[in-house]
Amino acid sequence: MNIINDLSNAIVLCDFDGTITTFDTNVRLFDKYGEENYINKIRKKYYNEEIDLKTLCKLEFKSISMMEKDYLNYILTEVQLQKGFRTFYNNLQKYNIPFAIVSGGFINGIKPFMKKHGFENIPIYANKLIFNDGNIEVEFYDEKHLIYAIHKEDYIDCKVEILNRYREKYRKIIFIGDGSTDKNVAKEADILFAKDYLEEYCIENEIDYIGWKDFYDINEYFFENREKAL
Repeated sequence: MNIINDLSNAIVLCDFDGTITTFDTNVRLFDKYGEENYINKIRKKYYNEEIDLKTLCKLEFKSISMMEKDYLNYILTEVQLQKGFRTFYNNLQKYNIPFAIVSGGFINGIKPFMKKHGFENIPIYANKLIFNDGNIEVEFYDEKHLIYAIHKEDYIDCKVEILNRYREKYRKIIFIGDGSTDKNVAKEADILFAKDYLEEYCIENEIDYIGWKDFYDINEYFFENREKAL
């Protein structure tokens, strides 16, 4: 097992859905509550690059009716924490390594989920759901908080912009992810942990990465025999 020797002036940025959780909460939500043929149709358009991610999100949430309390119940009763995350996060704190969640998902679910598991002081960058009598609209993080950036010619997406902001302070940026919303930021990270869709994307595009199955794997890369390495 190789380890990451130099963690000085480093920060860990981490996806949420399918990374900190054992599955993508949004995919599962629409698999459960959405109309199957319609959801599959618009997902196909997204993966064929006929529509962008924001359009996909808007169309998916417009297709279902749900109250916020029911959404929270789904998040807090059906979603599980990825194996090893608590151990990994505790070790990050032990060695004073900063950590932030950078998600294409929604603060409405992420914050209560993390609080349920005892994680209340982690910076979270995510979109927001607006509930109104069963109707759901999406408020995107960059359109609310990064207005100055989204109009730049070189703007890529929210995750890349947040990474770039952290790069002004930290020398090494480590990213952990699994999905399609991570493919742009994957190209910018100094060290990348990838699995599932993101791993396939990295292979196809010859992006260097470290594969992982759960946070016990990542913990070994960070902290196995760390005292000897230091």
